[in-house]
Amino acid sequence: MKIVCPSCASQYELDAAKLGPDGRKVRCAACKTLWHVEATVELPEPPSAEETQALLNEELARAGLEQPEPEPFEDAPPVKAAPPPLPLPRKRGKTRSRKAMSKQAMGERLRGAAMPLALCGAGLLVLGLAIWQRDLAVRAAPQLAGVFETLGLPVNIRGLKLTAVESGVVDDGQGRFLIVEGDVTNIRRGVTPVPAIEVVVKDAAGQTLYTWTTDPPRPSLEPAELMRFRARLAQPPENGQSVEVRFASAKTPALANAR
Repeated sequence: MKIVCPSCASQYELDAAKLGPDGRKVRCAACKTLWHVEATVELPEPPSAEETQALLNEELARAGLEQPEPEPFEDAPPVKAAPPPLPLPRKRGKTRSRKAMSKQAMGERLRGAAMPLALCGAGLLVLGLAIWQRDLAVRAAPQLAGVFETLGLPVNIRGLKLTAVESGVVDDGQGRFLIVEGDVTNIRRGVTPVPAIEVVVKDAAGQTLYTWTTDPPRPSLEPAELMRFRARLAQPPENGQSVEVRFASAKTPALANAR
């Protein structure tokens, strides 16, 4: 038997004996549609044309009717064709061909698509300038510092970098002291002032126990210049576990941790 996919109309030959009395589900090899095919009952062969005509004559005879004879007809006189309509007069003036109108429509579409592209390009240009000069951008809008930090682009608007920070507790006979040392480097291309250095002592949970500031060895640094600082605290907190170093009174402080 022949089956047809209800989705894509693909046709297949299927052995009716494989359907069973309740039919079965089949899947289209072209579009993978699954549908149920019902089992069909074997129908007798349709009658031939001669048998059909004989049955029709028999029915007409029973009804007392006769098939009407076709009526003869005479040749009809030839009909004259109507003259073709006269062409309408063309209006004088400027006329645009279909090609010109198509070019105009295409130009309007291009102009309509150019505006979003121009806005997108301008946005990318502004974003690129903001990333390139992100220090200036953060100075103008400090809330952008978090955005750049999320993008993996840290911002250092002060131009100073804290590195090699070390801390330790010593007892020199005069008392117990916390010693914190580290390097300050100027990463700008010009002379940069160095603010006071702030040291924060924290416990194991990260809570602040004590904070103090110390003046740097020099008030400014030349480009790429590095200097070593040293801070000392007498009688540090007993439960102090870590030290955080940063520049005092900075909107976006440079941080360094030591344990």
